[in-house]
Amino acid sequence: MRRSVAWIACSAVLAVACGTSEEAVSTTTQAVTTTQAVTTTQAVTTTQAVTTTQAVTTTQAVTTTTAEVSSEVETSDVDPDVAAITEMYVVVFDSASGYDEKAPFITDSSGLQGTIEQYAAVGASMGGITLQADSVEINGDNAQVTYSFLFGGNVTYADLAGEAVLIDGEWQISREFFCEVMELARVGCP
Repeated sequence: MRRSVAWIACSAVLAVACGTSEEAVSTTTQAVTTTQAVTTTQAVTTTQAVTTTQAVTTTQAVTTTTAEVSSEVETSDVDPDVAAITEMYVVVFDSASGYDEKAPFITDSSGLQGTIEQYAAVGASMGGITLQADSVEINGDNAQVTYSFLFGGNVTYADLAGEAVLIDGEWQISREFFCEVMELARVGCP
């Protein structure tokens, strides 16, 4: 390309020097040079890392307590209210039963879930905590209960005084009494 530009330049100089017309010079000196360089560089890097970790642990402990019924006592002889109160004491004060099982039997059970979880932990460390109703005396909508406190299945405290109240046809224990029992188990109660 340099040669052709140099040749055109020499031709123009000769034409002018030789006395040629201006038209020849202008025609000769019109040269179009187009240089176009196109460089396209494209780098695409895609890095994708997907990590999924899933750990599922399920632990379920089931404790079943069966009370022996003396063959001398007919189950049809047991007052249904006495049976309801006795069962309520078993459910509410068994350290293995959870909040959802206990709550319907406690007046104003709101805010007691943490207490019940602590009671379960204390019970687990002692081989289980239960109460058994030894005797029930019903007087209208109130009941006086004599109960025993058991740690690990062994009577630890006996002849304790408890209570129950009939509310809307269902036997319950008061929040205050529930908290008194929790304090005996060394568990705080709000």
